[in-house]
Amino acid sequence: MTTLDKDAMRRSLAGVLPANQIVTDPISLITYNRDAGLDPGMPDGVAIPTSTEDVVRLVQWASKAQVPLVARGAGTGLSGGAVAEHGGVIVQFSRMQHILAFDQRGGSLMVQPGITNQQIDSAVKAHGWYYPPDPSSGRAASLGGNIAENSGGPHCFKYGVTTNYVTGLQAVLATGKVVHVGGRALDYPEYDLVALLTGSEGTLAIITEASLRLIRNPPAVKTALASFNSVEAASQAVSRIIAAGLVPATMEMMDQRFMRVIEDYAHAGLPINAGAALIIEVDGYPASLDPQMAEIEVILRETNAIEQRFAKDEEERARIWLGRKSAAGAMARLAPAYYLVDGTVPRSKLAAVLSDVSAICDNHELRVVYVFHAGDGNLHPLILIEDPKTKNWCSV
Repeated sequence: MTTLDKDAMRRSLAGVLPANQIVTDPISLITYNRDAGLDPGMPDGVAIPTSTEDVVRLVQWASKAQVPLVARGAGTGLSGGAVAEHGGVIVQFSRMQHILAFDQRGGSLMVQPGITNQQIDSAVKAHGWYYPPDPSSGRAASLGGNIAENSGGPHCFKYGVTTNYVTGLQAVLATGKVVHVGGRALDYPEYDLVALLTGSEGTLAIITEASLRLIRNPPAVKTALASFNSVEAASQAVSRIIAAGLVPATMEMMDQRFMRVIEDYAHAGLPINAGAALIIEVDGYPASLDPQMAEIEVILRETNAIEQRFAKDEEERARIWLGRKSAAGAMARLAPAYYLVDGTVPRSKLAAVLSDVSAICDNHELRVVYVFHAGDGNLHPLILIEDPKTKNWCSV
């Protein structure tokens, strides 16, 4: 698209929504040129809808003008799903973040796509309900992005990912037609179009409302911190716990370098002299917690854990999780930038994959640190970038 074409497109866009819902200033557009990854894509404009009707008008305009649209929430994703790689207009949902309905008896919620995981958690927890999908960026991550990417998080090993909790969607198709699939009931006949849209990364429709199912808050939680001499040893413990048929609420792993970053930031009492550590959490009825943890402790001893300790109260538990979920922001202490990889492997292969990743990074003289949702095999090697201005780091 030429500069003249872009100028004409922007003038045309200005007539679709009010001026305070359109961004075309080149400087302001820089804010939207990437997500939490490093691959850029400069949009030609940004539209900020406040209703489904706004989205319909945008889609109809884009269809006629042959302009690509990219839906965007908070931009915390890692796959480029919110990046306008080939230009076009970003549809920014920051002004559509309301709870539309909350059935406190039935445990369901209807929300707009711009609402964050933290907002949902705050709204439902006080009433005894829990929305389990909890990506580590949940303080900022929006539900629409969660649905587009089918996000998981630390607790997905036991509770599942986003698709397991979305029961209905309102979405706008490429023609501007509004469709409703599923609803607030837990089971619908015919094709599971909700599951089709969940995880489709914005390629099939733009989501404007979502119905979610909630579960009751676990009555009690117990959190353990186990340390090991190496990442490989901690990975073996994870495999043994799963092979034994145990299902902790979460198993999160961190290597030494990562723990030191977190400890400097959050002072969570992490074992920074160990090679790696596991955060293991069990939940359920209070009487069940000690037996669950006792079985896990046996396996930890058998896999040569060098220390095991437990959060003595909710404050200590919250501090550990605050540190874990703030870790990405604390990475600036290690390098000016980093490339965060988000992949999933069979859980039995974790140790072997981590060994291979370390060997590859060593071969290319790249520094790497690790954090991952060990329970479901979702690992995050963070490759440190000493000089973000050069492209040499990504030529390997």
